[in-house]
Amino acid sequence: MPLPRTLATLAAAALLWGAAQAPAGAQTTSPSTMPPPAPAGVIALPAADTTRPEPAAALPATGPLLDTPVSRQTYPLGPGDVLSVAVFGEVSHVFSVPVTPEGTVVIPEMGIARVLGLNLDQAQERVRQVVSRLYRGVDVTVTLSRIRTFKVFVVGDVSSPGVRTATAATRVSEVVPEAAPGRTWRRNLLLRRAGGDSVRVDLARFMLLGDPSANPTLREGDALLVPPADLRVDVFGGLRFTGAYEFRPGESLADFLTVANAGGGFPSNAADTIRLTRFVDARTRRDYLFSQAEAMGARGQAFVLQPMDALFVATVSNFKVQVTAEVTGEVMHPGKYPVRSDTTTVRELVEMAGGFTPRASLTQARLVRVAPVSTRGDAELRAVPPEQLTREERQILQVRTLSDANAVVIDFRQLYAEGGDAYRQTVRGDDRLDVPQRRSEVVVIGAVREPGILSYVPGQGVEGYVARAGGATRRADVRRAVVIRARSGARERVRDINRVDEGDTVVLPYREEREFNDVVRTAATVVTTITGLIISVVYIFR
Repeated sequence: MPLPRTLATLAAAALLWGAAQAPAGAQTTSPSTMPPPAPAGVIALPAADTTRPEPAAALPATGPLLDTPVSRQTYPLGPGDVLSVAVFGEVSHVFSVPVTPEGTVVIPEMGIARVLGLNLDQAQERVRQVVSRLYRGVDVTVTLSRIRTFKVFVVGDVSSPGVRTATAATRVSEVVPEAAPGRTWRRNLLLRRAGGDSVRVDLARFMLLGDPSANPTLREGDALLVPPADLRVDVFGGLRFTGAYEFRPGESLADFLTVANAGGGFPSNAADTIRLTRFVDARTRRDYLFSQAEAMGARGQAFVLQPMDALFVATVSNFKVQVTAEVTGEVMHPGKYPVRSDTTTVRELVEMAGGFTPRASLTQARLVRVAPVSTRGDAELRAVPPEQLTREERQILQVRTLSDANAVVIDFRQLYAEGGDAYRQTVRGDDRLDVPQRRSEVVVIGAVREPGILSYVPGQGVEGYVARAGGATRRADVRRAVVIRARSGARERVRDINRVDEGDTVVLPYREEREFNDVVRTAATVVTTITGLIISVVYIFR
C-alpha cells in the first residue's frame, strides 16, 4: 500500500481516538483557538487530555439467558444475529454487523458474505474469503455478539395456543405451559421444522432425567403441536414419581422405569415385586410379575409397554422407622429413647433415662399415650346442640370431657416391686413419661375455716386434713366433698376413697341455700297444681 494512504489512515484513526477520549459535554475548540496545522508529511497527534473523565455508564444486559455456551459447530446463523468481525494485519478493523433478513452480512468497504444456515466456523471462513480479495495476509475472526429472536407457533392441547417469541437458545419446555397438577406427563410433543422435518419431544425424560436431547432448541418457523394425552401408562406405589404418563410407542418397561425413577434406583422402601396389569380386551386384564432385577434387566428391555398399562409397586410397611418414647421431668437424663412397642417395659425406659431424681414424685408421674382417633359417634355427638341430646348422650360427653383417656393406669410407687403392675406395664412408640417434681403437700379449699396448702402426712384421711384446715363451716355440704387427684385430675367422692396422696386437692363445697321468696313461690306452685288436679277429678266423676 502507498505510504501517504497509510499515514492518512493512521492520522484519521488518531483523531477519532482523541475524540472518543474527550469527556462528555466538553466544548468543541473554536477555529480561532485551534493549534496551527502540522507541517506536510508530519502526523499531528492530539494533545494529552488532563481532565478527569466521567465514569462510564453500566451497559444494559443484552441477549437471552443461556443454559450452555453457544457451540461454534452447531449454532446455525439466521436473520437478526449480530456478528463481531475482527480483521488484523495489513489493516485492523472491528465491525459489528447484523445478519440481514436475506441471510447476508455487509462488511464495510470489503464486501458481502452470505452466512444463512452456516455455523460460526463456516461463517468465519466465508468472511475471510471476502476480505482476502482486498487484503492479503490478514487474520479474520467472527464471533457471535447477539442472538436473534423470532416467532414460533404453539398449537394443540394448550390453554392459549398461538405465537410465542423465542431465540435460537430457547428450548421447547420454555414455551409449553406446564401441565396442571394431577395432569399427565407430556411425552409426545411434535416439533415440526420449517424445512419439513419433525422431532418427537419427551418432556418427562427431560424433567426427570435432565436429558437435553429430549428438549431441543427452537428455530424460525417451528410449529409445536401438543396432542391431548389420551393413551397413558399409570404408576402406583413404590416408584419415585407416580401418576399418569403419556404412552410413548415402542418404549420398553426398563426404559420407562428409568424415567419414572428419575434415573436412580427404586426407593429404599419399595417391595421387590412389580406387578403390571394389561387389558386383554375392554374389561379383562392380565397380570405380569417382575422382580426389580428382571424389570431393569434383559426381560424388562424386551417387554414393550402398551397403552393403558398400569404398574403397581408395593412398599414395605414401617420400613426402618425409629420407634421412640420420651421421658420428661425429674429423671437423670430426660429425652427420647428407642423402644420396642408392647415389649419394652416402663422399668426399662426409666433405667435408660438414668432413674428418678430425689425430687421425683412417683405419686404424680404419668404415662401418656398418643390420643386415639375420635370415633364417628363422638364427632356426631359434639356436632349436635346440647338441648337436642338425650340424658345418656350428655352423660357420655361429660365423662369424656372430664376424663383423660390417654393416661395409662399405672402406680409408679410399685415400679420396682416384684410382681407389681408397673413392672409388667409396657410402652409403645410416641409414649411420653412425665415425672413432675415432688409436692409434699395437700390443698384444702372450699367451706373450711382456713383453706390453703397443708403439709402431706402419709396415711392421713380427708377428715384429718379438714380438721387441720380449721374444720368445716356451717355452710359446708359434707356429702358432696370430693378429692381431685394430682396425677390424673379425676374427681372422687370422699366416701369412695381410702387415702389422700401428696399433691391432691380436697374440695369441700358450700351448701346451696334457697331464698325465702323462692320457697314460698315453689310451695304456691305445688298447691295450685294439686288444687287443679282435685277439681279435674271431681268434674270427671260428677
